[in-house]
Amino acid sequence: MKDYFRQVQNKNHPVYYQFIDNDSDETVVFLHGLFSTSSIFRHFLEFLKCNIILMELRGIVWSKCKKPFVENYVEDLKLILDKEKIKGAALVGYSLGCNIANEFAEKYDKRVSKAILLAPVNRSLKEIGRKNLIKQLLMGLGKDFFKKWKEYLRLEKSCSPFKIFGFFNFKLLKDSFQRIIFTKKCKIIILNGKLDTFFDPKDINLKLPNIIQKRIKNFDHFLFLRKKRIEAIAKHLAVLLQKA
Repeated sequence: MKDYFRQVQNKNHPVYYQFIDNDSDETVVFLHGLFSTSSIFRHFLEFLKCNIILMELRGIVWSKCKKPFVENYVEDLKLILDKEKIKGAALVGYSLGCNIANEFAEKYDKRVSKAILLAPVNRSLKEIGRKNLIKQLLMGLGKDFFKKWKEYLRLEKSCSPFKIFGFFNFKLLKDSFQRIIFTKKCKIIILNGKLDTFFDPKDINLKLPNIIQKRIKNFDHFLFLRKKRIEAIAKHLAVLLQKA
């Protein structure tokens, strides 16, 4: 583990995270997805002036985890906020991170100022069907996924394919589709631009205040691999995050 990571201990394992102190009264927490690490958000740091927490989901890269379930990640996040003495924060989730952000916002409502969702999963396992889940997942990852993922690993020298794919856990995948929540804390949802899989905005029936939905052309689910893609959606997030 690199020196710039902090850690907090849950009942069984350490939880790693970065805390970037910009001497602000506001804090934004970034929650990554299944096949990646918190570094996918690094280009957002260029335009944010608030304090930032980059959480590493235990069991994916840095640490082992026997029970990698959404509810446990929620408690990990609470431990981090408690340790840093942060009473409230804005949450930004990507993919699996959206489930964590929403579950946390529902359970600890007063500690969340807003939940911003990027490429959320919005169809339950019951709707997709067990037999179609893997097919839908592969479609959701998008065209040239392995080529893009190889590029990501080349940039992330500390992350080996074994560490990430070694975590690929069907229990967690199932868990992330069991209960789809869109909390009243949601402020913006950025959806993929060309895929008609479980990320299709037509499947979302949101009757929540202040919801903004964006569908960006030519984006697939793995939209964070290149800096230009982050720059393309930054304009949708900058204002909201600066007013976290």
